[in-house]
This record gives sequence, C-alpha cells and structure tokens, in this order.
Amino acid sequence: MFYHSFREYVLGTAKVGIGLGVVSILARWITGNTIFASPEALVRYGIFGGIGYALMVAFGLIAFGWLGKRVRQEFSEGLTIGDYLRFKLNRSGYWMLIGVLFVISFETMFMQGLAAGVLVNILFGIPIPIGLLCFFLLCVLYAGFGGIVLIHRFAFIQVIFTFAAAILIPVYFFIEKGVEHVYAGIRLYHPYLLVANNHEGLLFIVCGLLIGFGQVFVDQASWQRLYMIEEKKIVPAFLLSGLIGATVPLAFSALIMIVIFTGGFHDIYSLLFGLIRKIDNPFLLVLFVLCSFSAITSAFGAGIHSMISLMVSNVYQLFKPQADERQKLRMSYLLAIVLGVLSFLVTVYFTPSLLELLFFFGIIYAALLIPVVVMVLAKGKVSTFIPFSALVGMAFGYVSRSFVGNLEAIWISTAASTTLVLLYLCSKAVGKHFAHE
Repeated sequence: MFYHSFREYVLGTAKVGIGLGVVSILARWITGNTIFASPEALVRYGIFGGIGYALMVAFGLIAFGWLGKRVRQEFSEGLTIGDYLRFKLNRSGYWMLIGVLFVISFETMFMQGLAAGVLVNILFGIPIPIGLLCFFLLCVLYAGFGGIVLIHRFAFIQVIFTFAAAILIPVYFFIEKGVEHVYAGIRLYHPYLLVANNHEGLLFIVCGLLIGFGQVFVDQASWQRLYMIEEKKIVPAFLLSGLIGATVPLAFSALIMIVIFTGGFHDIYSLLFGLIRKIDNPFLLVLFVLCSFSAITSAFGAGIHSMISLMVSNVYQLFKPQADERQKLRMSYLLAIVLGVLSFLVTVYFTPSLLELLFFFGIIYAALLIPVVVMVLAKGKVSTFIPFSALVGMAFGYVSRSFVGNLEAIWISTAASTTLVLLYLCSKAVGKHFAHE
C-alpha cells in the first residue's frame, strides 16, 4: 500500500462516519481476550464473570465517547494520544506517560500473540513457535506495512465472521442439545457457576469496570479512531460500539457452557479443545476458525499500527523534527519489523494465563483512570503531579499484590492515585481561595 504522507498512513484520507467508525472500533475490541479470557472469567467467577467481562469494555467505550467529544473540542488536529498529551502536559509528565503507553501497548500485542499461538496449536497441532512466526509475519505485512486502509478493509471481514459465529454457533447448539438439558447439566456438574450471591464475582465486575474504563481511556488505537471519526458522530459511534460489543463475550461464555454441562474439565485450553470437538458441522467449524483468527489478527494489527504511529509521531519526530514524510513512512515500516520480531520473541518465552495477565496490567489501567479523566476535563496545561499520581498508584498496587489478591490490588492502585489527585485538586482550590482573599 503506497501512502503519500504519514498522516494518511495513520488516519486515512477523510473523516469516517458512524458505520465505518463502529466497525473499526469493534475490530479493535473484539480480540483474543474475548475468546479466551471471557470463558476463563466465567469458569473462575461464575455467571458474574461472563457478565463482568462483557460490561467492562462496553461501558468503557460508551464513556470514552463522551470523554472523546471533549478531547476533539479542545484539540481537534491530533493523530495520536501522544499529541494530546504533549498539548496538556509539561515535558516530564509527557515522557512519563509516553513510557507507560509503550508498556501497555506491548502488553496488548503480547496478549493477542498468546491467543494466536494457543489457537494454532489446538486447531492444527502446529508447534506454537511456528504458528506464532506465521501470525506475526502476517500482521506485520497487513497492518505495519498496509496501514489504516488495509486495517479498515480487514475490519469489515472480521466483524462479519465474529457476529456470524456469535449468533449461529450458540443457536445451533442450544437447539440441538436443548436449553433445559444444558441448564440441568450445569446445575449437576458446576452449580457454583449459577450462584447469585457470589461476592467474589461481584467484586470482579466492579474491578473489571475499573480496568475496562482505564484500558479504553488510554488505548492508542481507540484514540486514533477518535481522531478519524467526524466530531458530531463520536458519541453515537462509541455508544453503538459498546452496546454491540458487549454481546460477543456473552456469546463465547454461552459456548463454554455447552462444553461443561456434560462433565468436568482440566483448564480453559481443554475447554476450547472440547468446544472444537463438539462443533460437528463443517460450516460452523470453519466459521469459528475464521472468527477466532480474524479477531486476534485484527486486534494485533490495530495494536502494532497504533504503537508505530505513537513512536513516529511522538518520539521520532521530536528527536528529528526535520524528517520529511518519506522518512517518517520509512521509519514506520522499520518499526513494524522490529515490533514484530520483539513480539515473537517475548510471546515464545512467556506463557501466562490471559486472565492473570489482564489482572497484572489491570493495576496500571486502574491507576491511570482518574488522572486521565482529570487531565481531559481540566482547562489548559495540567501539572506533572497528575501523571505522577498514576505512577504512585501503580507502585501501591504492585506492592500490595504480595499481601492481597489481584482484585484487591486493583482497588488499592485506583484508591492511591485517586486520593493523590483529590488532595492536589483540593490544595489548588484552597490556594486560589486564599489568593482571592
């Protein structure tokens, strides 16, 4: 794909409307986590786990639409979240958050790589390293080199496959097996999934909302789509994306119920293997495979493209302001190769659970939530203390993991950063009051 400018590579040639905006947002947020982590949340926290996973990103997208409208009114000519940070923060605060964004961006690609490797191994028996090599090569070519035009073209296909699978496969199984038989089997073998007063499940929903809001509010790909969409259509585009996107985790949770109602299981991967064995219709099996790979590929492509855009626009361009459009595009393609290689090496070496990974990085997202909201709502430049409070919240969260559980650590990180922000705002208000007197 040939681009005439770096801006065209990042955002395309024209603002998009609600239809393409919703498709692009959904293609970013229907990911490998949806396929693997939402069923794992269901198994670990019962029915509240499946509901909580569906709500966390859905509510985050809806809220980000309103927050994004404020961003576009205040600063409408940006390309990335980094451009807005440079507009709102001083130098030290800017580089502080840019460093955090690099970490969480790489985490996003890492999670998709894990999902891809496991899926290739389950479906085709291909060794994970070989499957990952093919996956990363494909993503680098189509997203790193293809840019936003190819990402949008692939997004339509991905969304069609995803919703076709989310609708047809559960309907087929529930008609074939019968809803009553599935319900009776779950009550017999896994009654804990149906417990209504599951306090840990309720805590997961609340913590999931903190993670979901923070994750969406600092997601680089979502910020790029914020700048792609026409300003008056931002709120409805993100609102529809949230409402529609919430149905997909619920559909995959329903698929797992079809597997577990007949007996026990070893782990989440054995559940997925059992699901594939139960799909005896060739058309539905092909549809599931296409849905799974398109979701993972699209999410990874959005992640690597947004990270390239951030690094070129907000790091490379600052150190080399005289760089022309051709040099910036050349740097984008070079970074695509480097990021693809790094993602491959890290994913081959580390193999954590996707839900555990979500909890680990959830501390970062939860700590960033209130500082980012304050930064957007504040008028003019924001003190470096605001991003610093997020770092302190992260530190409290990770230290507390040694003494409390993952969910409690997320609460602690949010509470710490929020307390510091409120103390700063109160001290600033008191200072203004005495200054007027």
